[in-house]
Amino acid sequence: MKHKTSRLLWISILPQLLFIYYIRRNPEWVESCYSEKFYPLVSKLHGGFFNLFPFSAGDVLYFFMIVFSIRYFYKFFTEEVKKPLHIVRDIGALVALISLLFHLSWGINYHRKPLNEQMGMSIEYDQTDLENTLNDLITKSNELHLSLVGIDSLAVDFPYSKVELFEKAVSFDPLTNNQLEGVHKIKKSLFSLPLTYMGYSGYLNPLTLEAQVNSKIPKISFITTILHETAHQMGYASEKEANFIAFFSAINSEDPYVQYAGYTFATRYCYGDLLIADREKAIEMIGNLNLGIVKNIRAINRFWMDYKNPLRPVFKKTYDGYLKANGQKSGIVSYNEMVGLVINHHKKSIKE
Repeated sequence: MKHKTSRLLWISILPQLLFIYYIRRNPEWVESCYSEKFYPLVSKLHGGFFNLFPFSAGDVLYFFMIVFSIRYFYKFFTEEVKKPLHIVRDIGALVALISLLFHLSWGINYHRKPLNEQMGMSIEYDQTDLENTLNDLITKSNELHLSLVGIDSLAVDFPYSKVELFEKAVSFDPLTNNQLEGVHKIKKSLFSLPLTYMGYSGYLNPLTLEAQVNSKIPKISFITTILHETAHQMGYASEKEANFIAFFSAINSEDPYVQYAGYTFATRYCYGDLLIADREKAIEMIGNLNLGIVKNIRAINRFWMDYKNPLRPVFKKTYDGYLKANGQKSGIVSYNEMVGLVINHHKKSIKE
């Protein structure tokens, strides 16, 4: 990297830090100026270009970034041993550049006004709320399950290909209940096998705004992952909010298979929370779930167990640090915090 370019990027670090300090304390500004006005323009621009590629251009970009990094370090340690400050200069400039692009294209969304406040509801709940919601989720899951297979002991076999599921999994705006017309194509990741070993179902590339889904995961998870990553593309960076929007979109679908994926998705999370709060009660309640649904859930767990490896916790810890660095205090646990949104949305729906 040229010295002049490196110097400018280093100079940009302080203004970036001051800007991040400001936006973390001003979610209203982020919501009204960035998320509602600036980001939609950036999203359309990215979508218009990267939709031209039938494959994930972001994955290709990551591949060349890895190759470039390996080449750079090899060259440095074999040819420039006497200039150690060069690596500090170049890495610092690169980090500043990536940070600038990341925040302008998508990352500022981490600091927008919380979705529950926009929906006019709390995220607090007690065990009674949790039990009532879980009970209703189990009832609805059982009803959908029986309507799809007819026998409570049979697992649901999804009749669609994963390509068809891209069309079936349609997103809905939780603020308006309207179906959203996305400006981005959702794509299968070129790195699905590595993602599986890392323990990830999908991800959003914050530089290209392409959403990638792990093509190896079971179809029931494929549906909610599409909707989760679409929520990120909509500008909802929070993992708990993306999970909630995945649930909300699935249950508002006209397709009963997509609905089934949504209700069982929320059932698993609510059951997990109750298991921590009251293990005996959780086990008692989950006993009411149709055996066929249990088989679907076990298939998901079995899939991830088949790819379990010693490095997975390292990747999880790294992502946990990334989330915390971007203002998500709970880190990777924030996925589970969708439960508060599900419960309070459920309570609000009953009142209405």
